[in-house]
Amino acid sequence: MAPMLNPRIVFNEHLQSGLPIIGQHILLDTSHTIDIDNVPLNGGYLTKTLVLSPEPAMRERMRNPSIPSYTTTYILGAPLVAFAVVVVVKSEKESVKIGDYMYGQTPWEAYTIQPYTEGRVAFKPEEWAAGTFDMDSLALQVVPDPKEMYPLSKYTNIMGTPGLTAFVGMEGIIKGKEGETLYVSSGASGVGSLVIQLAKMKGMRVIASAGSDPKVEFMKTLGVDVPFNYNKESYESVLSKHAPIHAFWDNVGAEALDAALDASVAQGRFAICGTVGTDNVPFEQRYRLRNAYQIMKKRITLHGFIVPDLIPQFAEQFFQEIPVMVAQGKLQSKEVVIGEKWEDVPQAIVTMMSSGHKDTGKPVIIVSE
Repeated sequence: MAPMLNPRIVFNEHLQSGLPIIGQHILLDTSHTIDIDNVPLNGGYLTKTLVLSPEPAMRERMRNPSIPSYTTTYILGAPLVAFAVVVVVKSEKESVKIGDYMYGQTPWEAYTIQPYTEGRVAFKPEEWAAGTFDMDSLALQVVPDPKEMYPLSKYTNIMGTPGLTAFVGMEGIIKGKEGETLYVSSGASGVGSLVIQLAKMKGMRVIASAGSDPKVEFMKTLGVDVPFNYNKESYESVLSKHAPIHAFWDNVGAEALDAALDASVAQGRFAICGTVGTDNVPFEQRYRLRNAYQIMKKRITLHGFIVPDLIPQFAEQFFQEIPVMVAQGKLQSKEVVIGEKWEDVPQAIVTMMSSGHKDTGKPVIIVSE
């Protein structure tokens, strides 16, 4: 077979604030080719990318590496490295077979020789701020062939990082009890919608917010007791009416966190999972908390986390319980296709980061069958 195009999404310039600009910060590069029949594997294996999983953490990785944060950064001129579902097309590695499906961090290009080197950070903890996580350590793992029980895109959502995030945070931080009230911000998101379902299984009362009426309707189908559109009703007005809350799953920060602090019981438990409300706002313009004094006054625990923090403790339980629930239809997840070819990927990334997709669910990009 003659060499074929191997399109990739390249990181081209560090992002200081706001959203990435296509052609400036990220771009589609179609100048590379690959001969899949003759490419040397050097004891590794060759994967074909099927489904891309754009995540909010990608925004953080676009910063200048001199700025401390919780993740390593992207390498200029190299492909973006992020979560994806791939299939093995050639292998010289005994534990990886042709036809295996895999999920994890991988360069966003059509074909990749694994384990990848281009785009991988040579991680030395002493060269990064304390607490920085090496994203490349979330290596590809073989996942079961769904055999038409569910689409491969489920591995980017309920069976992947969003599902793990919701599960480990609920088990390790929220620790909900029957009759307690949980508030979930960004409740129609991939993570938020799974948190809601896990909370309802525990018998919790759930308040949840989202930014549109269709998303509110979606949350109703998940069993949310008090769903609301924060663009029509303020966080403060809804939470004060339905207070107190015993726990808060925060994907947003800003006004949502402020209102939750006011509405919390003493010894409230807050899982701080994201700050999408201010991620694209310049630092000096970001919302400043007004109710921080409530943390001391009510002895509230705010537990910031990223999913690798709790994977060692809860991963085995997750993989024992969640796939069975998915197969039995006890847990639902919704994936929203925001791109269907490599040419769509840069705009799909921007759309995800700007919450520009109007549908509910986890954004995915299907680049191959």
